[in-house]
Amino acid sequence: MSWLVVALLAESAQPQLATQTREMMTTHVTISIAGGAPVKIQRGFDAAFAEFERVDGVMNEWKPDSVLGRINGAAGGPEAVFAPPDLCAILQVAIAGTSRTDGLFDPTWAALRDLWKFDASHRGQVPPAEALAARCKLIDARSVHIARRKQGCSVRLPHEGMALGLGGIAKGWGVDRAVEKLRALGLTDFFVQAGGDLYAAGLHGDRPWRVGIRDPRGAPDDTLGLVEVRDAAFSTSGDYERWFEVDGVRYHHIIDPRTCQPARASRQATVLARTATDAEILTKAAFIAGGEAGLALAQRNGAAAVLVDAEGRVRLSPELEGRIAWTRQ
Repeated sequence: MSWLVVALLAESAQPQLATQTREMMTTHVTISIAGGAPVKIQRGFDAAFAEFERVDGVMNEWKPDSVLGRINGAAGGPEAVFAPPDLCAILQVAIAGTSRTDGLFDPTWAALRDLWKFDASHRGQVPPAEALAARCKLIDARSVHIARRKQGCSVRLPHEGMALGLGGIAKGWGVDRAVEKLRALGLTDFFVQAGGDLYAAGLHGDRPWRVGIRDPRGAPDDTLGLVEVRDAAFSTSGDYERWFEVDGVRYHHIIDPRTCQPARASRQATVLARTATDAEILTKAAFIAGGEAGLALAQRNGAAAVLVDAEGRVRLSPELEGRIAWTRQ
């Protein structure tokens, strides 16, 4: 897990804070609600977790018989595949994210999925350069055909071997949908976290929620600093989540779509944005861009960032100056 909620949970033995954690979307999803009647709180938990389950079903790309699996399976063919409204919406947001990030976020990265593998059985296997070069030509979100249809849309990938992967946006999307459900129930003080993506709403007691930025070369509980967050989303991506090392070179899962190689400019990127979906898109793009370019990318998209570059230097957006209580000197 890239993002720590150390200050939220470790210091929160307060009776008015109710917390539940469930395993879903290949990660741990944690929801905490401050204040409210027990019946209303439980209703909030049930509605929010149900939303994660629904989103996971819509965006599952691993099952060949899922809608996304069928879209990928039909790549290069003449027929488009009908998709339900939710999937249409996230695909449009993901493709728009490609334009917003100058191509650094691209959902068609999935054409590389069977080349770069970071599970235990494949760890240490660097794909051949020739295979990567051939697949790189298939990464082009702007070429995806999406046409509106009644109660949905049709989607077609124009080239055989193309594939859409929503792993880089799905958790943030799930967080945002869960937040909508909690707000609809009249809950105002809560946080929702799915892996490295979270949204903090309202207050925890009489202060904003405090969250920790992980030290990318420390232990899982080590932080660089703590920051207070209210009614905003944070997302963190790091080169320590899924990786292996060969001949002293670290290979990790954040792939630069321009080179189809692991991005080299950063160790970690954390982005504060209006929504968790925005934060998730921008944190990956800022990580790939790195340095001042990464900060500028976040800023022009209405977000703020903390970046740790390849040498371990920390850079942050001007909006965050003075807001972070540094815990690592």
